[in-house]
This record gives sequence, structure tokens and C-alpha cells, in this order.
Amino acid sequence: MEEPMYLMGGLVGLAFVVGAVIGSFLNVVIHRLPREESVVYPGSRCPACGEPIRVRDNVPIFGYLWLRGRCRDCRAPIPFRYLLVEGATGMLFAALVWKTGPTGDVLWEMAFGAALIALFVIDARDRLLPNKITYPLLLFSLLATGWRSGWGDPIQYGIDLTVFLTTSDPQVAPDWTAAGIGGGLLALAAPSLLFLDRLDLLLFAKYFDWEEESGEEEAGVQWGWLVSILGVGGLAGVGWAIGVDRWGAGDPLAWNGAYRGLVAAGAGAIVASVPLWWIRAIYFYLRGTEGMGLGDIKLMAGLGAFLGWQGAWAVLLLGSLAGTAYGLLFLRRQPEGLRTPLPFGSFLTAGALLFLLQIS
Repeated sequence: MEEPMYLMGGLVGLAFVVGAVIGSFLNVVIHRLPREESVVYPGSRCPACGEPIRVRDNVPIFGYLWLRGRCRDCRAPIPFRYLLVEGATGMLFAALVWKTGPTGDVLWEMAFGAALIALFVIDARDRLLPNKITYPLLLFSLLATGWRSGWGDPIQYGIDLTVFLTTSDPQVAPDWTAAGIGGGLLALAAPSLLFLDRLDLLLFAKYFDWEEESGEEEAGVQWGWLVSILGVGGLAGVGWAIGVDRWGAGDPLAWNGAYRGLVAAGAGAIVASVPLWWIRAIYFYLRGTEGMGLGDIKLMAGLGAFLGWQGAWAVLLLGSLAGTAYGLLFLRRQPEGLRTPLPFGSFLTAGALLFLLQIS
């Protein structure tokens, strides 16, 4: 018993270190993505003086402590959130390894959790849920749930609509239905969110002059990136169809399970997001203002695909309660009172992280 616990302790510690390193990169994403800057080039540098950060000062967590929270060159203060993001990501990865164990499933959960941390901070600071994260998050969630359902531990919370969409006999190799529908889901994930963006401008632009003026720039969509993510989705769909056709007969149980999980993830994304879009649309026309950001809808699609629609709606309930409590306690003192914009996405991501940690 002591050896497994000792080994698990080492894995948890390693997960914390890896998480802190990922958290350091998330800080770059959090700072640059809302500014439409590359997260790859140039290298890390001080936002105040522009001097490159030395390698020894860029060690996660310890670099901040060594510098005592100030730039070595200009002595400008380094935001405390840098330390918090690195520490929180490390603790999240460690907790996921402790919960899930050293399995392939934990890698999917780590990547999902890292995206949620970035969205949490960006929305809290900039009131923005960037398309450059929410679009890939939906595609990733579909892939992750399909993989886990076929070759890992399937999600607990889902919806099974595959009775008429899958092979009735699990011993029979998946057919063209599984290949076509599964591939189509992956290929259409990003275009479906793009459709929401375009529909939003078409239906509600009259309420906002800035939407007509700035268009895609305000929506966070750059065509180079958009073509890339659409291409990735298309390749994922083609790859899925080829995999079903070529290897489905050799591993029918796994591929059938993966297909059922993929369809369940697609259903979860729809059930978690489409009703909220209708609520948002009705509010728009009744009040002439935005009651919920479109980014929140796209985030819910990603949550529904990964956590299942029941999990996503549980997160929505938790986030709504937390947001209401926050508004009553803190926003009443603001000049706009309870009409002050609320970073609802931050409450959703926080609820999703808690939900992710408690499911087994």
C-alpha cells in the first residue's frame, strides 16, 4: 500500500509542476489574446518597459517570488494574477491526477480545465470570451467525449440519442451511418458557432451601432485563424470517417462506443446552448439590450459536449446563483447598480471546474 501511495504522490507533484508551466503559458494567452496579439511571438517580455524576461526569471511561481512581484529592469509591478494563474493551474492538474489517476482520461480533463482557467480570467478582466478559445473548445470537447466513450471512461452525464443513429448490434462493424454522422458532427462544430456569430449580427445589429462598424474585429474572428479552425474541424471529420471505415471492423465495440459518445456530446452541446440562445433572443427583442453575451452561449456548447447536458445545466444553475449573489453583494454600489455588466462566463467556468473535480 505504501508504494502505490508514494508513487501517486510523485505523480501528483509532477502534475502540479506541469500545471504551473501550462499556467505560465496561460498568462501569455490571457494577456495577449484580447489584444489580438500572437501568443507565440515575440517571447515573454515586460508589458511596461518591453524588456525580454530572462529565463531564470520566467520559472513558474518561483520567478514571481524571486522578483518580489516587480520587473527586474523597470521595477514595474507584475500583476498578482500571474502567480494565481500558475498556482491554480498547478493545483487543478494535481487534483485531477489525484481524482482520475494516471490515465489517458486525465489528459483530456487537464486540457479542458486549462481552457476554462484562461476563459475565467479573460472574462473577469475584459468581459470577453474569445472565439479563439470557444470555437476550438467545442471541437475539442466532441473529440474528447468520443475518445473517452470508446477507449476510456465515458462521461457520467450525457444523453443517448443514438438508438436510431448507431448500429443495433455492437458486434457489427460501424457502417456508413456512424462514419457520416460522426464525421459531420466534427466537421460542422466550428461552422455552427460561426453561424451563430453571423446570425447575431443579422438579427441584433440594429441595437448596437458598433457591431455594424467593427463587425468581425469585434466578434474576435480573424479570417486566417477562422480558416484554420474550420480546416481542423474538417480534417477531424474526415479522419473520423476514415477511422470508422478502416479500423471499425477490427474494434467494433470501441468504435461503436466512441460513436455513441460523440453523438451524445453533440446532443449535449445543442441542449445546453440552443435554449439559452432563444432566451437571449427573446430578451433582446423585449428589452432592446443584451441580457447574456453570445460568448456565454458558445461556452455552454463546449460545456455541454464535455460534461453532458445535465452537467452543463447544473453548471448553469450554479453559475447563475453565484452571479446573482455577487451582483446583490457588490454591484449595488456601482453607478449602474444591478445593470452593471457581469462576467457571467467567469461564473460558468468556475462552476464547470468544480463540477469537473467532483465527477468520478
